Amino acid sequence: MMNSIIDAMLRYNRTVLTLLLALFAAGVYSWIILPKEAFPNVTFPSIYVSVFQNGISPEDAEDKLLKPLEGELAGVDGLKTMTSTASQGYANVVLEFEAGFDDEKAEDDIRLAVDRAKPKLPQDSEEPVVTPINLSEQPILVYGLTGPVPEKSLVEFAEDLKADIEVLSGVLEVNLAGDRERVIEVVIKPTTFENYNLDINQVASAITNANQLVVTGTTEASSGAFDIELPGELQGIQSIEDLPIVVDSNSIIRFSDIASIRDTFKDANNYARVNGQPSVSISVSKRTGTNTLDVTARIKEVITAATSGSEIDAEDITPEAENLEDAS
Repeated sequence: MMNSIIDAMLRYNRTVLTLLLALFAAGVYSWIILPKEAFPNVTFPSIYVSVFQNGISPEDAEDKLLKPLEGELAGVDGLKTMTSTASQGYANVVLEFEAGFDDEKAEDDIRLAVDRAKPKLPQDSEEPVVTPINLSEQPILVYGLTGPVPEKSLVEFAEDLKADIEVLSGVLEVNLAGDRERVIEVVIKPTTFENYNLDINQVASAITNANQLVVTGTTEASSGAFDIELPGELQGIQSIEDLPIVVDSNSIIRFSDIASIRDTFKDANNYARVNGQPSVSISVSKRTGTNTLDVTARIKEVITAATSGSEIDAEDITPEAENLEDAS
């Protein structure tokens, strides 16, 4: 039998070569058009629920956060095991299902159970987060941005770069780590504050009332209708320093009289480092089914163009051959 097959191949060698070339061409074409995945779209039979509350102890997190969630989640259909963890300021529940489970139905059931548990959670706890485990949503690229520039400039550069990457075709999500939200800090001078006999609520109300959008509407004239605009939000340090707290017939007490105003950042809750230097990391996830190589190439072009001629360097710190972790 084998000899007859070999004889036939030798007899019709041109046909065999033509078939081999056709198969080779089909393989090359398939390689070109098929999406390339760094992480296959594998659905794990696990979903986890997490909830944060600043300052809560592990013992209280177990009693106040975990128990209400566990009581509702235990009734989810198809649940195999439920593993809970309580720590300082945080609690999470990992739910594992039987193989072949309906992931969409399971996620919907879990969200409904979490909604039922919300009224039992402390009022100052954050919104519970339901997260399915999906490798395809892991970052395909992680870059660390660093350079001899002020933190404000580095964060602004990272935010601009994030906006440029988010509009690229195939990009699902762009996250920053190591950045801090800018805030205007008002530091009260205790002695001066007491001398003016002021109340802290009075000071807070002055800022709140002055930092509101004002809806004014329009006015009509013979030449047409015109919008009436009034500045309703505080803009910068100077506007806060000039803001009056108390106005009477004798004097005006302004914020600059009782406090120092600083343009600063919130306290950091995560950090990013590149070669031991402070940095801001930017991680990019792609949409399922898109070509990883093409999306990666477009992202790198944007990053190269943004950093060209800049004092800020972008170093590729994408983990390889291991589980991706947050760069913070």
